[in-house]
Amino acid sequence: MIWCGLDIATEFSEALSSRFDTVSETPVGSKPDIFFLCSESTHALCLSFIDDCVGGIPESHILAIPDGEDAKNLTVCETIYSWLQNNQAQRHSLLINIGGGALCDVGGFCASTYLRGIEFWNIPTTLLAMVDASVGGKTGINLGHYKNYIGTFTQATHIFITPHWLKTLPPAEILSGWAEVIKHAILLGGKAWAQVQQPIPNTNDHQAWLSILEWNIKIKSRIVNADFEEKGERKLLNLGHSIGHALESWSLDQGTPIPHGNAVAWGLVIETALAIDLSPLKEDTKSLHEQLSAIVKRLFIPIHFTQDNIAALMNFIKADKKNQQNNLLFSLAYAPGNCQFNIAVSPEDVIQILNDYVGQAD
Repeated sequence: MIWCGLDIATEFSEALSSRFDTVSETPVGSKPDIFFLCSESTHALCLSFIDDCVGGIPESHILAIPDGEDAKNLTVCETIYSWLQNNQAQRHSLLINIGGGALCDVGGFCASTYLRGIEFWNIPTTLLAMVDASVGGKTGINLGHYKNYIGTFTQATHIFITPHWLKTLPPAEILSGWAEVIKHAILLGGKAWAQVQQPIPNTNDHQAWLSILEWNIKIKSRIVNADFEEKGERKLLNLGHSIGHALESWSLDQGTPIPHGNAVAWGLVIETALAIDLSPLKEDTKSLHEQLSAIVKRLFIPIHFTQDNIAALMNFIKADKKNQQNNLLFSLAYAPGNCQFNIAVSPEDVIQILNDYVGQAD
């Protein structure tokens, strides 16, 4: 169940009471089978609201883990597993993930593997998590600097999405999520593509954001429901990610991490440039690339790498999960609303487009 609206307090507390069939006067948050996982940021900014919704949460049933990609590793997973075990979490227990994309990724992964799987709910608190990470049932952690190499396909049974959390975010976090909004707009075309060419709404404009969240959730849910385990159509959601993930992994390797959205935004730009020569609609693809470049250049900080870095980037691109054997398989956009997956691209063409980007960035 995905709920998207404004009165999250009522919706969440009623769903939780129904889940545990609460008829006593004991606050539902005090039940021994509910566990709350949050990031350090959401612990400070969001947890008190959730605490009020459920009438108080025992401290032993709250765990805060590091923000962002620092949480997506086996060491943090072991901390989560031990916390659940030490507090007698059993197969009928419920883990509630409150936080951004990385938190939903690692929380979902731990829930889906602890005791071979316990139920989990997501309360995404960043734009990136609301439109992407919390929806669709992909859980995962990184293997070294390789993104999401360990994970499962497991759906959260409830997801509660509200634009109220957006006002807690710094501008960089809004932008990181906006890159995924741009990606979804390319998939949809039409009004969605027109909308992302306009200024980003103010975070206080809840109705505007509610509309944006609803169409993003709708397009992602439709694709996921048609191809849950990413055998075909779901690969379209990887637009911009073959190169985007490589940029993100390379930056981690360099010790200068960049936001996921920033990497995806420039990944979309570079991949649409790559698509031009492969497209049956060359003029349309060229127009898309030009429009997309204008949006990304206006909003996102450039990612600088040199020709000397291209070999390292190619190693990450060749390790992309969509590839088969020695074939580089990309999801590419030929025009807004016209996107294809499993497009074979030669390493030479990818190297050339990365070289072209270096020349333009300089």
